[in-house]
Amino acid sequence: MSRPDPHQHCHACGAAYNDTTMYPRVCDECGNMVWLNPLPVAVLLVPVQKDGRVGLLVIRRGIEPQAGKLALVGGFIEADETWQAGGAREVLEETGIEVDADSVSPFWFSSTDPSPNRVLLFGTVADVDAATLEPFEPTSETTARGIVFGPDDLEEVFAFPLHAEAASRWFETRGIMGPHDFVEV
Repeated sequence: MSRPDPHQHCHACGAAYNDTTMYPRVCDECGNMVWLNPLPVAVLLVPVQKDGRVGLLVIRRGIEPQAGKLALVGGFIEADETWQAGGAREVLEETGIEVDADSVSPFWFSSTDPSPNRVLLFGTVADVDAATLEPFEPTSETTARGIVFGPDDLEEVFAFPLHAEAASRWFETRGIMGPHDFVEV
């Protein structure tokens, strides 16, 4: 189901836009302009060491789209935070793991396809030891926390193709091949 266009009326004066076929939209009454810019999404690749192996932290989605599938940890950036702080906040909210926003390094940036209405900012942080993790408390949005250990078949189990691509790129930088071997932590 598609959402109705939220920009039918001017946010400044309330007048209806005469032309709603394109952006920017200009209000004929007051001259206010509105643009439809892509939304920034911070996604962190959090390496987790467990039993002599290193993999990436993932969550199992409890909500649509793609409820039940795995995803890297991330979400929309708030207006008052950097993308690094947004990524760190999302990791804490979704997994209970605290990462230092100042330690986030850029990894890869991409736009959603075929509709480029999201810009995904992928970052990496230092490895986390699974033995130090507090027990996970599921929520309605995040039903499980786990690790994937390799790139094979990620596109089958991941909710979003760009997450699978980012994870595969990360595994390649570490020289890691093989099955994803998802395990909850």
